[in-house]
Parts: sequence; structure tokens; C-alpha cells
Amino acid sequence: MTNEQVLFRLTDRCDIYFENSLISKERIIKKYADFFTSSISNDGHSVSVALHTGSVCFDIVSFITAALACVSLDETDAESIIASLNVGNMVLYRNERYRWCGSEFRDGKQYLVLEQDGRGKNGKTTIWVLFDTNKSLIRPYFGASDVTDGRGIKRKDTNRADFISHILGVAASEVPSITGVSTVIVAERGTFDRLSKGIRIVYGNGKNIGLLDIVTASYFSDSGEEYLYGSNPAKTEPVLKITGKVSTARDLVLDKRGNKTVGLIITGADAAAKGGSELIDLLGRKSIKFAHIAAGIDSECAEGIIESQEDASVFACTKEFLLQNSLPPQETNALTVELDRQIENIVNNSVTTIFVDGGCSWEDLRKAREALYIIKKSEWNDAAKNSFLITSHSLLNLFTTAVFPIEVLEKAVKGGKLITGISSPALRIRELWNLADNSESVKYQCAYIIDVLECLYQSGFVGCPKHDALNRHLDSSVGQKIAVIVPKAYYIDILGTDETLNRKDVTIVTANRFDNSDRYDEVIVVGDFSGKRFDPLKCRAAADITVLLYECEMHWFKHKKRKAVIFENRLNSRLGVIDDDTLDDVDSRDGIAGDEDMDAFTEEVVDLEQYIGKISSFDIGKYVARVSGSAGNTLTSEVYAIGRFVSGEQILFSKYYNAVVFDSIKGTVIETDVDDLSAGDQLVFTKRDDYTRNMVDYIYESLQTAGRLSAEVLDATEKSVYWKEALREYKHNHGFSYRDISRELQKLGSSLQEVSVRQWLIEESHIVGPRDEITLQQIAVLTQDSYLLCDTHSYFEACRIVRHQRKEILELIGKAITDKLSGHKPPKGGVLEVVYDNVESLSETLELDGISLLEETVTVPINLINKPITYWEVIE
Repeated sequence: MTNEQVLFRLTDRCDIYFENSLISKERIIKKYADFFTSSISNDGHSVSVALHTGSVCFDIVSFITAALACVSLDETDAESIIASLNVGNMVLYRNERYRWCGSEFRDGKQYLVLEQDGRGKNGKTTIWVLFDTNKSLIRPYFGASDVTDGRGIKRKDTNRADFISHILGVAASEVPSITGVSTVIVAERGTFDRLSKGIRIVYGNGKNIGLLDIVTASYFSDSGEEYLYGSNPAKTEPVLKITGKVSTARDLVLDKRGNKTVGLIITGADAAAKGGSELIDLLGRKSIKFAHIAAGIDSECAEGIIESQEDASVFACTKEFLLQNSLPPQETNALTVELDRQIENIVNNSVTTIFVDGGCSWEDLRKAREALYIIKKSEWNDAAKNSFLITSHSLLNLFTTAVFPIEVLEKAVKGGKLITGISSPALRIRELWNLADNSESVKYQCAYIIDVLECLYQSGFVGCPKHDALNRHLDSSVGQKIAVIVPKAYYIDILGTDETLNRKDVTIVTANRFDNSDRYDEVIVVGDFSGKRFDPLKCRAAADITVLLYECEMHWFKHKKRKAVIFENRLNSRLGVIDDDTLDDVDSRDGIAGDEDMDAFTEEVVDLEQYIGKISSFDIGKYVARVSGSAGNTLTSEVYAIGRFVSGEQILFSKYYNAVVFDSIKGTVIETDVDDLSAGDQLVFTKRDDYTRNMVDYIYESLQTAGRLSAEVLDATEKSVYWKEALREYKHNHGFSYRDISRELQKLGSSLQEVSVRQWLIEESHIVGPRDEITLQQIAVLTQDSYLLCDTHSYFEACRIVRHQRKEILELIGKAITDKLSGHKPPKGGVLEVVYDNVESLSETLELDGISLLEETVTVPINLINKPITYWEVIE
């Protein structure tokens, strides 16, 4: 029996705890552990996909399995490690550094010879230890220290060898001290940190061991910086390599230096969805023993993953699978109760549609969308055509999903109550008529669409049928915890002023900001729409999903519901829990249009929405060609992504920009990388046209100018800037590129790549300073700057102080925006007053409607990036 096959009995040979909660007794967790380990045990390269309930228990099992898989797949043994050592090499033995002096035989027994330098007046110390009983305790030391003692080494004895011996069935003396292969894991940095600290494995007669006692682990940023989890006294290469992006995971897998990569694990829907072609490439790499994707079954990308991996092993928590493979909690604790709740939500899932009398007819909506499709294919002037399509499509969605009277929206716009730059629907309809006057061959289609929009506007102006239906439903659900899902963030602002909907147990959230880990008794959706984090046909945050639909929405929604049932039947077939004969058994069509007609309609709608999404993000090539001609010798920056806002404005994002994002529900503000932005995020900007940095930078400077920062912070601010200037000057004086700098730092022991140096030194950088003091020490040595060399620690500490101050400003911005919306004024004379005044007079908040990454970066003048640009600025 191979080591991999032994892993198949993992949950029978030990108990897995997380923060004192026993999780490995649950039947579905055992099933998952068996599934994952059996896929690793297959001969050759294997790909597996797990669509789980969303419980953290599945990630815990994944990480433990990855660690043990590396140990079992590693062909390194204790004797080969010993054989690789050269006399004079530094090694670790029982938590102390020694110099390796080889091995020798005495009285027929083989001994390992280790030496330590003398201390004080004493000479060198040499010890001889038996080879067989101590060979697994020798670890090569790859650190910078050449002192032979235990100073600087965390003295933590572990029972690693004993545990591995217990699980894999090998003698403890044969367990090598280090593991020579690695698994790359795509996961959030904080998630792995929390799980790795909380995991505890109990085996044998009550013995305990943690995940990081078994293997070493590090997080790798997208710029290549390494951050250690736990301890690694021998400074060996990490066995588990964690990163937040598939692109960085690809770099780690393809890196031929050091450990061989035997495994790849992708956790979470976001990482899988953003992986694109790079993920498909990685999954197909035969050099990797196993590749595994684990995400919630309600993930937007679930269907795409399953269909793209036809030969993959599949584990999916469908209703049928759970009915056959789950039991009530075997151990009662917070994690197993939450797991049971998720299972119950899936097993008892019910999507109920409530017919709302209002809106337009299905025939009118179908014809309006067909008219839009005809306009899309027409030869009408591109600028006018695109403007008509974007505006009319937006209004059609608004009038069918609005859960408030349009009159309320008009008053909110006129009174400046909305923070996301929404314009008047009446004004937008008048703009459509103006555009239609010159619409040439599609004038009839334009007029028909506008007529439908005007009817919808008038019928929903004073009263809103969906508003009334929502209130009636909430009245019948008193005492239940309910989430109301809306399509746009400004809906929340409007509904927040509606006293009839201000209820204790009701949360209103957009489809793009929905958190499926929250518990609800019911989720109510106000129309036929979905988002990156929510789909009513996939949501399992509650057992009961209720969708409010006008007659015009009912047909297409029921068609999509049928398709969802067919997909789940196919999943069940791959799982072997239903017969293939029942694949296409679905409920009757309930009077909806035929499948062929609906498929054709769906194809047109999807094509139209993709086109509108494309034209909503302007032609970057044409725009760059136009603005570059007048750029002169101005500073430039590379555009990494294009975003569009609900208000119609656009934005060019540079790669290293940190967006300031406001969470209207929590009333908090965070800084977010461009890669982590998504539709529905509310971004805060300064209104100054020539200002490309974010709101935090501006307020930081305002506090600095106003004398509201302490002397300590002012001194730290200067030092946090100085190290960059010293490195920039060194780069300029030597005529070096960013790559040259990274290579020079690597000669000093750094692992940083070119991208890290670029992130530090570009004009729009928000990097305060290195997170590791040794990196700053290496910069000091490289630049030979006297100030940095003399007191590196104070410069490192200065960066920490500035980061802390920026975090405080973020918290104050969130409070200031919340106070501004509620009409509260801050106390006079405080720091909050400065922040409030800036937020009130100089900030604007825009809701991101979509964002797309460019296949190749383009260069534009620096004053055009990271700020809203109007549609007319783009096309003129």
C-alpha cells in the first residue's frame, strides 16, 4: 500500500479540530476527505472539482490533505538529506546550529559528527550521535547566521515525525526532517493565516499537532514578496506556497528553482472566476501530480468550471447527494451547526416566484429587446447609437426592477440625496428622443422603445407595485431574518429613507455585495437579475428564495430555472446519485414560451448585453491615440484596467492604484487593489480634475498642512518618503532599470522581483514601505545611504506609523461619509472635522458598474488615470 493510499483513511486515523471544534466526525466531511485523497492517489496527473456547502471545514481538510500529500509524495528521505551535505555546511540539530563534519564509524556503529564554535575561553565542541536514531533530526540550515548555537531559533519541539509515522505507517526514524516538494494554494492571505493557527490534529492516545508543525508555509504577494506563516528555523523553502491570485500561482508552479511543485489548490469562487486561461493552463499541466478546485456550490463560476473539466473527478453538494451522504451533526459546535444549516438550506431549497401585477407585458418587453437588438446591428452613427443603447437598456432595467416609486427617485436626484451620480430618468428619456430624431433607418424601433419606457415611467411614477408587494410579504414574515436583494447601490440609499421598509431584521444589499456566509430565514429578490456574488437560482444562504416578478420577467426567469434544474441533474449524473434516464426530467413549462423560442431570445439578449458592456467601456486604443498627441513630455502611466460607473462615467485604472471603497451597510472605508474591485463597489474620489491619487493621500496632506498630525507622525512621514528617494537616486545615478535593482537586491539575499521595485518607485505608488525589516536593511546596504545604514530600524518603524495613520484616516472617511448622508456634523476643532470638510466639499462617490482587465497595458498621460472621465470626454 502506497503512502497516498494510506491517506485515504485520514479521518479514521486522527481527529481534526478547528479552534477546539471537532469537525472530522461529520459524514459529509469524511466523504470530502475521502474524495480528495482518493483523487490524489490516482496514477498520473489528476484534476478534481469540489462544489461544497461553503463551510470553512472543507478548506481545513483541503489544507491538511495538501500538507500530508506533499509529505507522502516526497521522495526525499533522511539518508539522502545527509548525503547531500558537505563538510562545513550549517545544520540544525535539536534546535541549535552546528557545522556538519560528516559521519564516521566507531565500534561498528555509524555516528553523525557535529561541531559548535567555542564560547569564551572554551574551544570548539564536537559531538557524535548515532546515525540511525538521529538522522531524521538533521536539517540543512539556509539562514544568514553563521553562529553555531541556538540563539535566534524558536525552541519548539514538535512530534512531527511521530505524527507522520502514525498517518503514513513508516518508522519515525525514517521520516525526513524536511519536505522537498511543494503545493501551491490560491487562498486569501488572512483566511489561511486564521485556519493554519486554529487547526489542531489529535491522534494516537491524545497527542496533538498543528498544521504548521507538519510543514512550513509562506504567503507570496503578486510582486513576489514572501511572508512566513509560523516559524521556519532552518529557513527551508516553504512546502505550502499561498498566494491570492492564479497569475502568481502560475509563476510559482513554473519556477524551476527549489522544490518541485506537485500540487495546486484553488479555493474560493473569486480566484477561480478570475483565473481565466491561466487557470485552464495550470489545470492541464501534467508535471503537477494533482490539481484541485474547491468553491461553494452557489458560485457564479460553478457551471463553467464543471463544463470545462469534463474528465475531472467531481464532488458536489447537490440536494440528491446530500440526502444520501449527510447525517445530523455527530458533534455539536459552532462549525458543525453552521455546516448542518447549510446542508438544510440546500436540501430544502425552494425558489418561489411571486407574480406582481404591473410593469409591461411580456410581448412588449420582448419586442423592446428585439428592437434594441436591431438597433445594435444597424449602421446608425456609432456614437449616437451606442448612447441610445446604453441609456435605454439602463432605463428598461430600472423600471422593471425598481422597488420604489419613480417620483421618489426623481426627488432624491433633484435634492442631491444620492452619492453615486445618478441622473433623472425623465431627463434621460428626453435625451433618447433627441437621439431618435436622427436615428435614420431605425427611427421606428427607437420610438417603440421610448414609448414602452414612457409607459413604464408613468405607471410607476406615483406608486410602485413591487414596493407594495414587498411590504405585504414582509408584513407576513415578521420576526424572520430577511435579506432583500436589489441591483444597484443607490436603491439602498432610496429605500433607507422609507420608514415602511426600515425593519429590524431586514437587510437590503446589492447582488454584487451579497455575502452568502450570512444567515437568513429568507432571501427576497426584487426582480430577474443576478450579480457576481448572487444568483437567485444558486443562492443557498437561506432555504427560501422569493423572487418578485412582473409578467414581463416571468417567462425568461422560468426558462433559466429550467436550465438550472437540467444542470443539477447533470451534476447528479456525474456523481452517480441519479440515473442518466432522468437527466432531462424537469417540471412542466407552466405556460412559458417554448425552449427553442426562449433559447433564441436568450442568445439575442446575451449578445446585446455583451455588446453594451463592451461599448460602455470605451475604445482605449482610439482614446489613447487622441490624448497622446497632445501629451507632450508629460509623465505617463500604464493603464491596467477599465471601469465604468452606474452614472455613465469611465475610469482608467493603473496597476498599482489603491481604490478607496465605501461600504454603505457597514459605514466603513477600505483601500482595495484594482484586481479585487468588482461591480457594486462604491469608490470615493476627490473632485479635483488634475488629482490622480486617492482620497486618503489628499486628506493625509490636508492634516499635515493644517498641523493636525503629531510630531511623531510628521517625522515618520518624512522617513517613509526618504528611503524611496534614496533608492530612486541610486537607480538614476547608476542608470539602472527596475529589473537591475531587483537583481542587485537578490545578490544581497532578497527574493524580490522587478515588479516589487516598480511598485515602490512609480509616481502613483501607495506603498508606504517594505513589510520586512531585512528588506530595508538590504536597500540600505545597496544604496550605501548613511542615514539608512545608521538607523534602519527607525525608518522601518516610521513606515509602520504611517500605515497606522492611513488606516485611521480610512476609518474617519467612512464615518464622515455616513455622517454626511445622515446630516450629522462632527465636533468643532477635531481631526474628524478636517476629514468631514474634505469629504463634503471635495469628494464624490460613484458606484462601479463593471470592470475589465486589459490584455495588454497601454500608456497614457498620468493626469488621465484613476479618476472619473465622462462619456462625452471619451468620444469627443
